Amino acid sequence: MQKFEKADTVFDFSDFIGTKYEGALDQVKSLYTYNEAMKDYLHQYKFLQDVALANVFAGEIKALPMHGIVVPIPMHPEKLKERTFSQVEELLNHATIPFQNLLIKATPSEQGKKSKKERLEAENLFELIDHVKATHYILFDDIYTTGATVHQAAKLLRDAGAKSVEAITLIKG
Repeated sequence: MQKFEKADTVFDFSDFIGTKYEGALDQVKSLYTYNEAMKDYLHQYKFLQDVALANVFAGEIKALPMHGIVVPIPMHPEKLKERTFSQVEELLNHATIPFQNLLIKATPSEQGKKSKKERLEAENLFELIDHVKATHYILFDDIYTTGATVHQAAKLLRDAGAKSVEAITLIKG
């Protein structure tokens, strides 16, 4: 745990000013920054399918103030089949955080292979699969890199009637 670095709390949303995603997301909080130790952890957890590693951060995730409906960022069904588990849902499950699956990832494209500009210009990756209430939502994801993923999901929730949307991620890339 000593090798993981706490993330700062400042997020720059200036890339979203003037885009269709401006104002969709109220705030973002990340627990850790993406350093070598976190890179190794993420590789072991996600790509080597070591699902037991979801326990590493369970206590910290459970202690986060989550006052609203928690919505995990979903994987595309093909990616889920390949990985065998949803890393985001497992983090929430191990922390015993209740959540609702309101989104599906309709586009199989991997964000990590796109430039920041391509991510910001991409069509929304998600579709709604359930009703959105006029309340507060908390998107939960494993990593915030450019912010495009959580901004796209937030816009979809806002457009469907969400009162406010924030995001929490384990890692700030």
